[in-house]
Amino acid sequence: MRQIMLSDIMQKKLARHFTFRDLNKDGYVERSDWEQCARNLAALRGWEPGSAEYQEVMARHVAMWNTFWLPADQDQDGKVILEEYLYLAETQRRLGFTYEMRQVIYLFEAIFDTIDLDGDGEITRDEYKLFFEAWGIDTNLAEAAFSRMDFNEDGRLARSTFLQYGSNFYINDEPDVVGNYLFGPYQ
Repeated sequence: MRQIMLSDIMQKKLARHFTFRDLNKDGYVERSDWEQCARNLAALRGWEPGSAEYQEVMARHVAMWNTFWLPADQDQDGKVILEEYLYLAETQRRLGFTYEMRQVIYLFEAIFDTIDLDGDGEITRDEYKLFFEAWGIDTNLAEAAFSRMDFNEDGRLARSTFLQYGSNFYINDEPDVVGNYLFGPYQ
């Protein structure tokens, strides 16, 4: 693998995101991580396998794997290691974000829709904690992340705000941008 030419901050944020998505903590992000997260979310929401809701959340997670992670799998072994993920991110930045930014927005729309349990167009603190729980991440980190993002302290994040944070996570190298904390602390 060649040297990655991303800023230190970007590498730390993306490494945090990678660790977040590595559900079973085996050092790889695989389709099975995404499928297990979908099963976890379905269980947390009381959706039975085979139900329309279960199938939808599973389809969304598999689509996110296929669209955003599988392209990073350089050796085509069905597993993405951190270096592959960072290399893809670097390549996207080198080539520009025209296509990728549309995909980033699509990704964060899908994430938002998965987290927004009641479909009211806002994410609550409790919904955000369930998102972290489904990925096997300490819900105290969700609490801290949500507190950083909830500027008006109303306990809700609007869809447009969440999408802006998602875009900022992927494109901004500044250390204190709120979107940096979407997946918990990166430092």
